[in-house]
Amino acid sequence: MSTNRIESKIDELEDFLENCKYKPLSKDYIMVNRERIDILIEELRDVIPDEVERYQQVLERKDEIYAEAREKAAAIVQKAAEQMNRQINEEEVMKQAYDQAQQMIQAANQQAADTEQRASLQANEIVQNAQARANDIVMSAQAQANDILSSASEQVTDYNERAQAYLDDVLGHLESILQSSVSESQGSWQSIVQNANTMFNNQLSVLSSALQTVRTDRNALQIQRQTQQQPVQPQDQPEA
Repeated sequence: MSTNRIESKIDELEDFLENCKYKPLSKDYIMVNRERIDILIEELRDVIPDEVERYQQVLERKDEIYAEAREKAAAIVQKAAEQMNRQINEEEVMKQAYDQAQQMIQAANQQAADTEQRASLQANEIVQNAQARANDIVMSAQAQANDILSSASEQVTDYNERAQAYLDDVLGHLESILQSSVSESQGSWQSIVQNANTMFNNQLSVLSSALQTVRTDRNALQIQRQTQQQPVQPQDQPEA
């Protein structure tokens, strides 16, 4: 697992967004597949813990670095001891060899300590960078997902308003036709002979009932539209 895996998921998410179609009559909003965007974000979240684990393994390798430093120090001490044994002929020579060996041991110990400190600092820096990068990636993906969901919600609201406006026009036209029919019926039935009054009253009652039903449905539709046009509260972004 490498950092390229995270970058690959980000590129895949960006390519998906680039290939989404724009909303009709708009160059700023796009239409997305909610299931696909959820899958991409979930895959990105699955990759991040693996990256953190990889950096943790680098940190755990410091024991191997310490062991290599100790082996080098031991080799230097062994080499110094061999040289000292070969030069043990005289007391002064042995003293010089001993002093030299002590100096080499101190240098080896210092080198091992320096190597250990550098390895620890480097491992901690790698882990911190990985955690910071992972947090930035998650926050960016969540912000993009919220933007996409907001755009989709606006698109649905727009389509719903158009459909309701069209239905309102149809009901208004039907209302006008029924009103005209009622008015014409009222004028024409008055000239009909007395024995047709019962039929006229029945027809007029049906038309009046249909007109009242249309008006009631239209009023209910207008109330529904006013309710849906109220501003939608923005979705809170999750904390990182």
